[in-house]
Parts: sequence; C-alpha cells; structure tokens
Amino acid sequence: MSILACIVIAALWEFLVMTGMHIVLLTLALTQLLSVGSDSCVLVAGGIAQFATWGMAFGAFLRIKEKDEKATNLGYALSGIVGGVTESALYGCGFKYTRCLIGMIGGGAIGGLIAGLFHVTVYVMGASNFLGIIGFAQGGISNLVWGIVASLVAFASAAILTFLFGFTKEQLEADAQAARIKAA
Repeated sequence: MSILACIVIAALWEFLVMTGMHIVLLTLALTQLLSVGSDSCVLVAGGIAQFATWGMAFGAFLRIKEKDEKATNLGYALSGIVGGVTESALYGCGFKYTRCLIGMIGGGAIGGLIAGLFHVTVYVMGASNFLGIIGFAQGGISNLVWGIVASLVAFASAAILTFLFGFTKEQLEADAQAARIKAA
C-alpha cells in the first residue's frame, strides 16, 4: 500500500462518496479482499475518513454555543459513531459551515498517514460504525492497535481542527448572538 494513497483517499473519501466515485474504489477493495484476503488501502482509508467526519461534527458541537445547533451537531456525531452515518455530519455541518471541512480533510489525512506508516490492514468488510474497527482484529494485536489509534487520531484531530479553524469570526458572533437571544 502506498502511504500517499492512504492519506489522499482518507482525506477525500467523503467527497468521493458524494459523487458516487467511491464505488469504483470499493470494487477494487472488494477484489483485493476476495483475492488476497485483506485490503490495506481503500477500506482502511474509508473507515478512517468516517471517524474524521464524525470528529468534524464533534468539534462543531464543542465550538458552537447556541443550544439547538450544538445539540444537532452532537446528534450528527453520535449518529455516525453508533449508526455509521456520515451524510448528516457532512451535509448538516460541513456544508453549512464549509470551513469545518478543513477539519474533516485534515483529520482524514492525519489518520491515513498513521495507517499507512504502520501498514494497517482490514480483513473483513463489516460495519460502517465504530464496530468497523473489528475488521483490523484478524491481523494481530499490533494491527488492531494501530487501526484503532489511526481512527481515534482522525476523530480527535478533525475535532480539534474544526474547533480551531472551522468557523469564521462572523459565524461565531452570530452563533453567540443567537445563544444570547434564546437564553433571554
């Protein structure tokens, strides 16, 4: 597996999903999985990208002050973690606050870098929620640990980048104003 390929796919996966182009890569991954018994690029990067997307929504939850919008972003993160859904976070957070996409892309790239450096491999195509990490287990404890680390780092770095850079000053001021109005 090319480290660069894992970084790029993990960073851009959700945009591939939006356009339907992820199906092309999934076909390659399934072929790899069926012929060799493992995949160390597409399925790994796609899973890491999901964690980054959930991290983006969680970072927005931490940053936003208005209660309804805050709760909505927490819902986006939780629906992904538990249910495996990324579209709500992508469209509800990423497209509403386009700078939040920086967090998602950055988190995916950082997680992809870790997975590529440590040759993380998936042996089972399974759940698209947090249980997807089970796919790393057959490769031994080291593969499982590095798969979990890459996923959690993608989540955390996306949340941090979103918190720090995901909103314009105007958006934050409008959010604070809306929170004050609702509190009054």
